Amino acid sequence: MPSISEALSNHNLPTIRRYQRSVKKPDLRHIPGNTGFPILGNAHNLLFDFERYIEKNYQKHGNVFKFKSIATLGTEGVWLLGPEANRLVLQNEGRKFSNFLGWDIAFKGLFDNALLEQDFNHHKANRKILQTAFKKEAIQSHIEIMSPVLKQGINKWPTNKTYKSFTPLKELLLETGSKVFFGLESKKESAKLNKAFISIIYGIADPFKEKGPFFFPYAKGVQGRKIISDYIFANIHKRREKPGNDIFSQLCQMTDEHGTSLSDSDIRDQMLFVLFAAHDTTTSTLCSLLHAIANNQSWQSTLREEMNQFNGELPNYDDLAAMEKTSWTIKEALRMYPPLGVMPRYTIEEVEFGGYTIPANSQVMISALFSHYSKDYWSHPNYFDPLRFSPQRAEDKKDFFQYIPFGGGAHKCLGLHFAEVQGKIFLFHLLKNYRVESLSKDGQYRFRWVPLTFPSDGLPLKFKRL
Repeated sequence: MPSISEALSNHNLPTIRRYQRSVKKPDLRHIPGNTGFPILGNAHNLLFDFERYIEKNYQKHGNVFKFKSIATLGTEGVWLLGPEANRLVLQNEGRKFSNFLGWDIAFKGLFDNALLEQDFNHHKANRKILQTAFKKEAIQSHIEIMSPVLKQGINKWPTNKTYKSFTPLKELLLETGSKVFFGLESKKESAKLNKAFISIIYGIADPFKEKGPFFFPYAKGVQGRKIISDYIFANIHKRREKPGNDIFSQLCQMTDEHGTSLSDSDIRDQMLFVLFAAHDTTTSTLCSLLHAIANNQSWQSTLREEMNQFNGELPNYDDLAAMEKTSWTIKEALRMYPPLGVMPRYTIEEVEFGGYTIPANSQVMISALFSHYSKDYWSHPNYFDPLRFSPQRAEDKKDFFQYIPFGGGAHKCLGLHFAEVQGKIFLFHLLKNYRVESLSKDGQYRFRWVPLTFPSDGLPLKFKRL
């Protein structure tokens, strides 16, 4: 029987599942920390008081402490905090951490074999193939699809009244995504796939997974996966014969170094992952951006001035690349509110860190949020200040692993440039035509971290046409 490392490297799923069923829980009694209530563990703190929970335990125990949560099926895990922990886990020298086993608690049956879950040789080979979908030439074709849809959608939003903007923003990005990812023109087909995708996302956060009944979020997520899978399998041959500029078509045309096309199941798996990685993280980022500029009117004016330097109705690739201050703003929103506040991994070998031995078979968490607010690296980290990313200050350059909204190492997000381009196009069409205002008295962003960083109050804003 192959070792677990070999099974992960070859994505030998039967062997991996046998390993998961047979492995013993690690002994973490030597790791400090309070694991909370039985079964529920620290779940309430993680969901509703995350920042205070992390900071309180860091002050008490340092950068290594244990936790337990219903989200990890009531098993104990270990927090590893700070840039050095990020470096250890994300660089993964010696291949001691597994992505698949870390993410599988949330992704099982929903995103099996997605690039984010893949390990070692299997991940390296597939990442090399998928990079084509996010090269400059591909993104230029995506811009041509995205820009008119975003412009038209924004112009339909109500003006001069406060309303919850999260839902219309998500709907607009889903509509955009259906064209960019699938090349869909049919609103009926698009609505069907978008609804299925939303079900998958909510299934991630369901701690009961397959143990829940048919009406639980996970069961609906599995059904959503089937709906999207059926559409993909039914249309692969069409996209191979007559491809478009959408990502689905690009995946159908891709080949490995030997000229072999991706299998139908690989195309399905990576399409599902691209939907998750490129859509929901962008939705999260744009919500954070809207909150930030609505509560920082002077900076909003600065961005508008930058946008007004470009006279065209639809910005091109070079226009977007020249929007320097907009880049800083997007980076600052990602610093303050990273879409993935935590990133899971799983030890397949014993690991030493912070004076502690982390046993094999341990669930491990690193936190972008913790590193993004560390006063050792950021000046006044609780304040919105895009200038910290300017070349003159370059606060993000002190440590390569202090700023990790897109992860790092071999698994650094492939779609980070795509996300920035989409964010800039959105802001271009918005700020050249509207002023965004918030009626919040305290200027606080109210959000939840699970399944991603999304507003918990619907993001009430007012859009005033200029």
